[in-house]
Amino acid sequence: MRIRKVPIRLGQHAEKEVAHRLKMGEEKAFEEIFYRYYKHLYAIGLKFLKHPDLAEDAVQDVFLKLWDHRETLDEAYAIKNFLSVSMKNHVLNVIRDHHQTIWEYISADVEERLGEDTTSAAFQLQEYGAILERGMKELSPQREKVFRLRVFNGLNNEEVAGQLSVSVNTVKVQFSQATKFLKDYLNRHADLEGILPILLYFLFF
Repeated sequence: MRIRKVPIRLGQHAEKEVAHRLKMGEEKAFEEIFYRYYKHLYAIGLKFLKHPDLAEDAVQDVFLKLWDHRETLDEAYAIKNFLSVSMKNHVLNVIRDHHQTIWEYISADVEERLGEDTTSAAFQLQEYGAILERGMKELSPQREKVFRLRVFNGLNNEEVAGQLSVSVNTVKVQFSQATKFLKDYLNRHADLEGILPILLYFLFF
């Protein structure tokens, strides 16, 4: 897709004006916003999804959501900030729903960056997984269940709460504590320099 170059920065008055036009359903205003912020949102998507097609789809979804909910847009809220927050929230959902695809893409990217053969890269990822498993075994049984359901099964807080028959707040607290412990555990035990920062984000963002 070829994106026209337009000034990214808008004055406060101009930003409110284009937001108002969008809220009134003006397609020209939507087009201006699309061309102005497409590259910015795509960069966010690619940074965290590591997959061009998924990043592209995420941007399209965010702009579609903007158009569908234009009537509820707060004109006092900067459009760029609104889109950035929307994109980051959407990225979390994409990571949950496309866990395997992103993992495979990250694995290939890590292998290429480190200049290692497939066997060596696979061994490192297996080593990382084994360390993570050992760390999870040091969690309390409930925290381990919550973490596995959230990260590996892709369930949200409400779904985990329903499955374990606990409150949503309990799930949030248990997941936060499990995540904090495992981050520290991996930093202390995972000797995978160059790979670890990417995988830490992938699992815990």
